[in-house]
Amino acid sequence: MSVQSVSMSDPVSGFGYLELFRRRFLLVLVILGVVATGTGFVSQFIAEGMPVGKIITSVSLVISLAALALLLQGRIQASTNLIIVLFVAGAASSPMALLVMGTLALITSAALGSSRVYILTNIIILSKAAADTLLAWPGFSLPMPDSVGDGIILVFTLAIISFSTRFLINQATRAAVSARQTASLLQAVAEIGQALSNLLDLNVLFAQSVDMIRDRLNFYHVQVFQVDGDLARLVASTGEVGQRLLERRHQLPVGSQSVIGQVTLQGRPVIARHTDAVYYRNELLPDTRAELAVPIMDGELIIGALDVQSRDANAFDEDRVRALQVMANLLGSSIRNARLFEMQARTAAETKRLYLESETSLREIQRLNQQLTREGWSEYLRYKHTVGGVTLEDGQITGDNVWTESLIQAARQRQPVTMARPDGGSLVAMPVVLGGEVIGAFEIETPQPVTQAETIEMMRAVAQRLAISLDKARLFEDSQEATAQEQRINEIVARYQTVTDVDDLLRITLTELSQSLGATRGAIRLSLAAQEEAAS
Repeated sequence: MSVQSVSMSDPVSGFGYLELFRRRFLLVLVILGVVATGTGFVSQFIAEGMPVGKIITSVSLVISLAALALLLQGRIQASTNLIIVLFVAGAASSPMALLVMGTLALITSAALGSSRVYILTNIIILSKAAADTLLAWPGFSLPMPDSVGDGIILVFTLAIISFSTRFLINQATRAAVSARQTASLLQAVAEIGQALSNLLDLNVLFAQSVDMIRDRLNFYHVQVFQVDGDLARLVASTGEVGQRLLERRHQLPVGSQSVIGQVTLQGRPVIARHTDAVYYRNELLPDTRAELAVPIMDGELIIGALDVQSRDANAFDEDRVRALQVMANLLGSSIRNARLFEMQARTAAETKRLYLESETSLREIQRLNQQLTREGWSEYLRYKHTVGGVTLEDGQITGDNVWTESLIQAARQRQPVTMARPDGGSLVAMPVVLGGEVIGAFEIETPQPVTQAETIEMMRAVAQRLAISLDKARLFEDSQEATAQEQRINEIVARYQTVTDVDDLLRITLTELSQSLGATRGAIRLSLAAQEEAAS
């Protein structure tokens, strides 16, 4: 039968409860060996037996103590070998000892020994039992068998005990190894998922995910495909081969006769060995013997596939398939988070761009309003309004164009100006601002000090409303003037309707314009000579 070699120092199989059981079992055997050999040693010297017996018991005691010392030092395999040697030697001492010591030797080698030690122990013990049966040693007595048939039964009994114990130990070891591998696999998947959850850049996410899965789970090649319409495009791949595949824009049709084509079509894991029809051989990956692809899902939507390749044809058992599917699910969540982050980043950038554009537009509007306000009031004050201000003094209001120092300072600074008067009173000057343009200023003098905050706040409110009202009045005057102008034009045109002579039309035009504009001289000429001279 095939026997799996189990070493107590093996970090994969020698752990947990199985290792603890083996250590305790070995400790019990070693202690029993020390007690038995020690008792035999004392008995030999008390009974003053044969020198050979004393030598044998002394050697046995030394072996038992050496096995105990090695066990205390943690040298499990060496201690196991010594205790097996002790049991085998004891089994060879007499037919009676063969049953007890041989059984212990077989069980110990089956539970604790390496393959070589186990096989050698079986050869020695079973050969001794067979030889005893065939040769029928003198002095053979109960409880050992006294016939060939009973000897054969003894041989088969010892063999069954040995093989059964070895089989149970191997099964327990395989279960322990499988449990440990599954735990390590899930731990690696969890650590990879945690690391990927912090990545919000899709390019970095894809690149690091394939490298981490390959390195932590020890695969030959790992890559990620992303579904784009009817194609599955390669977006990440490990190593130099992966770089070459990315450079040539490797892609496979969804639903094609390949692992990637089938998984992106069906939405469930697909395994293919290098001998299967569904396996798509890539000349850049000649060592692939098995390939597993698991779908990357976003809800019910297949958004890609995680492709894992191994040099071992039997690499993908149920545990690894489940673990890699969990890995693909975590990758899908990370992709979703990265896409949401990119979308939010784009939205934030677009919002910022629109905000900056609106700020620019607002500043341009404010500049144009300020320019229009300045041009409108400049024209109004220059040509249409002869009085630039009024002054209240001694209860009388008079027209006045003189700007005081406080008025000039308030207009230039665009801020209220407060001054204390020598008589204890106060002077407060306030600019009148319209559309960002200062169109005037006013000041108030009081014979007593005033609360600055209250006075400035009231004057600022009045200045704001005054600016709006002044602009409305100006616009109203402009509209009235435009209306009067339009009316005067209509009157001139009405007079044209009653005249049919060219000279009369010219006279009416010159007379009406002179009266409307207050002109003292005017002239009208009709001729094409000026244009003909210019053309020549």
